Amino acid sequence: MTLYFSNATITIRRNRRIGSADRYSMSATFTAYPATIEPILPERQQYYPGAPGHNFTGFVDVNTPVKENDEIVNVSDGKKYTVRGINIWQGAGLLDHKELTLVAKDA
Repeated sequence: MTLYFSNATITIRRNRRIGSADRYSMSATFTAYPATIEPILPERQQYYPGAPGHNFTGFVDVNTPVKENDEIVNVSDGKKYTVRGINIWQGAGLLDHKELTLVAKDA
């Protein structure tokens, strides 16, 4: 299934363990996914920490393997976001999708 009205192509980077050591590094999943990234609604801004203008809402297909604390990189402009929350919307005549709460890394 494709996402309607996508305005970005993203890659997902995940914090993974390096060998058996107690060290971690961000590594890409090597796949690009269509997404929609837009500023968070002013009504919801009060529920999220950070300066106004640094919180965003993202929409991706329900099959996109994104998890909380992943780093999202917008391929077209290079902006980076951290995933702070995920809501999955399925059924009830809706287009199945995940709604992501994103915080810009330049905040």
